[in-house]
Amino acid sequence: MQTYTQQLYENLELQLKEIKVLEFNLLRQNARCIEVCQESIKELKWSLSKNPFKDKEEEILFFKEIQPKFYCQFIYHVRVFTIETNRPAGSDKVQRKYLKDQLHRIKQFFDTNLDFYQYYRTGATHFDEAYFVRGQQNMRLLPDDLQLAMDPEFCTVQSYKIATLSANELLRIYINSAIAEIDRAPHLGNTGTAPKNALKWTGSKVALIELIYALQSTQVLNNASADIKLISGFFESTFDIDLGNVYHVFQEMRLRKKNRTSFLDLLRDRLVQRMDIADESF
Repeated sequence: MQTYTQQLYENLELQLKEIKVLEFNLLRQNARCIEVCQESIKELKWSLSKNPFKDKEEEILFFKEIQPKFYCQFIYHVRVFTIETNRPAGSDKVQRKYLKDQLHRIKQFFDTNLDFYQYYRTGATHFDEAYFVRGQQNMRLLPDDLQLAMDPEFCTVQSYKIATLSANELLRIYINSAIAEIDRAPHLGNTGTAPKNALKWTGSKVALIELIYALQSTQVLNNASADIKLISGFFESTFDIDLGNVYHVFQEMRLRKKNRTSFLDLLRDRLVQRMDIADESF
């Protein structure tokens, strides 16, 4: 069973990455992510119904290590969708306050569950049977909305808490990135205009968009939490350029007959060429 669930989770991660690369609109992106998470959870539940646990040790492993990973992704994308849907369209000050309020809620959840968080993070096991064997706890301990959503045959109170704590760790990164986006552009003066010595992008917009998608696909920014909207917004502000519909341009790049990564290939070729020239000078 463990091999199957690992493959199922890896497939979920792959689908989530593909959605974030292909879908530019943040709300549509998260709505689709929620759908694939639900599909994976449904398949996981079906597998459990066909392959009951052999013993308590297998049940503990499932509810402590396996099931929370799936619900973590589900909870995270639901929370991002909710935050962005309700995000005010006011000033930077208003948006910043809204996002900091969301961070405060996350902190409150961590503070409330600090003892359990430490138990889980330190790898303790002495309460595992009470925490991760079904029927050991009252599901009414969950908030009212989650009582309706969580199946007692597929969840324990503590497995839900692990999923939520893990989702909140991802959410905290996401919100901090959103706040940083608001506070970004340190190169801008009080007048809101770029200084004369600011860098300007003088290549094609398509080349820059190709670079943006490459950076997002390799997940090298903000611990893999930066989406296309955030990265493209950063480059637009930094280089004082309007990239237009980035998602549409990406679709056109996908349909290229020959080389779909022409700019990235050019970067590599020019760098290798420069290294070769430098080697010959020695």
